[in-house]
Amino acid sequence: MQVFNAFLKISKKTIPMALIYIGLFLVLLTFFVDSSAQNNTFEAERLSVSVIDMDNTEESKALINFISQRHDLVEIENDKDTILDALYYERTDYVLNIQEGYAEKLSNGKTNELFTNYKIPDSYTGVFVDNLVNQYVSTLSAYIAGGNNMSAAITKTETLLSEETAVTVQSFSDNKSGTEDYPIKTAYYFQFMAYIILSVLITILSSVILKINRKEIRSRTNCSCLTVTSQTAQIILGSTVVVAVIWVIFIAAALIMNGGAFTEKFLLALLNSLVFTIISAGIAILIAAVAPKSNVVNVISNIVALGMSFLCGVFVDQSLLGEGVLSASRFLPAYWYVRANNMLSGMSDEVFSINSFMSFVGIEAIFAAALFAIIILINKVKHNAQ
Repeated sequence: MQVFNAFLKISKKTIPMALIYIGLFLVLLTFFVDSSAQNNTFEAERLSVSVIDMDNTEESKALINFISQRHDLVEIENDKDTILDALYYERTDYVLNIQEGYAEKLSNGKTNELFTNYKIPDSYTGVFVDNLVNQYVSTLSAYIAGGNNMSAAITKTETLLSEETAVTVQSFSDNKSGTEDYPIKTAYYFQFMAYIILSVLITILSSVILKINRKEIRSRTNCSCLTVTSQTAQIILGSTVVVAVIWVIFIAAALIMNGGAFTEKFLLALLNSLVFTIISAGIAILIAAVAPKSNVVNVISNIVALGMSFLCGVFVDQSLLGEGVLSASRFLPAYWYVRANNMLSGMSDEVFSINSFMSFVGIEAIFAAALFAIIILINKVKHNAQ
């Protein structure tokens, strides 16, 4: 067990780095879970808007009233320096100047040169208020052109633009997400765990394997009576110990989040995460087998972990992904991990079925077996080439 013992000795030196990564990721994971598990709704922001009325007519006052219903009016002097100071110090976000003749021009169907404004260039606040004013004027002009008098046109414009559409942000935390024995926070934890466990294992495990596979160490090992299969098996065994410790840490945090309850679905989630952790370990070992240097491991980790997570539905609900993306992601193990987790929590339209769930986990197991078969093959080829 020389290779195994050497693996554990090198792994001990990575413990501080491992703890830092795991601690950091657990903090970030908790943050992601808390923010994502909330019921996210959209609400239009109220800005600070100043209006200088040079027309002083019923029509201009109607526009001011319309703006006041959506934004907070801030009084300001009609002085350029005062206005610029107010914008600079953020006492107001936008200054609208209603030009003299506003009402008369509207009555005649003219919509040009009705206003001047002061705003921060290319700011979203400027665009926001611009769109609001333009929408009001265009709607009002349309009603006037349709034969309505000014009073009726203003009333109809305000009525039309006061109609609001309820907007909600797509979230896993709606009424159908999460179940009594598998809460939404726990479901989200395991969802993001796919990205984090993959990132951690590639970063830590690949580094250890690259160190043990350094030329001088590999040459000494090859001179021994150990076969390539035995060497590979001992590396896999050492990796198993490291992976098991990391997985237990994440599961302990998951158990705390689940209130310490070992429900049936929680146990199934553990099984799903265990199989995916084995896959992640296989990916980390495979990367170590083909990576030219240890300094590229972090780059590869970001590409693999982020790429798989975005394509397979870790960060974006699978229901929002295109058919082409989903078709391609079926060839990645994270897709089946997420699909199984979604079935447990009710995040998808698939009704929970133990047979379907186990089939998803089984597909993940096939990925794991294929990865380790490739690892053994690569190690044999590299050994024969030496």
